[in-house]
Order: sequence, then C-alpha cells, then structure tokens
Amino acid sequence: MTAFYERLLDQGRRMLHLHFQYIERTHDGYLLTDEHVEMLDAIRARDVSHADALAAAHTRQYRDNFLTFMQENYSAPMPLGAPNAA
Repeated sequence: MTAFYERLLDQGRRMLHLHFQYIERTHDGYLLTDEHVEMLDAIRARDVSHADALAAAHTRQYRDNFLTFMQENYSAPMPLGAPNAA
C-alpha cells in the first residue's frame, strides 16, 4: 500500500510540474494559490458549503488547464528527414 501511495504522489508531482510549465510558457493560466487561502478561510469559518464550492471550482480550473495542455500538438513542426549538410 505504501508503494502505491508513493507512486500516486510521484504522478501528482509530475502533473503539477507539467501544469506549471504550461502556465509559464503560455501565460494563459494563473497560479491558483490565492484560492488556497480562500478555501482555508472558509474551512476556518466552518462554512462547509462555501469551502466545497471553492474546492470544486479550483479542481475544475486545474483540470481545464491540464486538459488544454494535453491537447497541444508537439509533433506538427517536427522535421523527420535527414539533417541538411552545412
């Protein structure tokens, strides 16, 4: 069970790394860290419905950004012929 959890955490870190690279490269997204503060504030206030709504929106935003990243086509401009002699 420990090995499975370790692999799961590793995959999560890889996904976050890809997500951060995408945001940095495209400037299409934004870091969602401010939303973490809002979620913690709602939890501290014991506002379950607000915390739940914030968490759901946060998860959807991450998912949408990640899916946009995954839909990019990296192979289109890649030449596959022999290199040109200089």
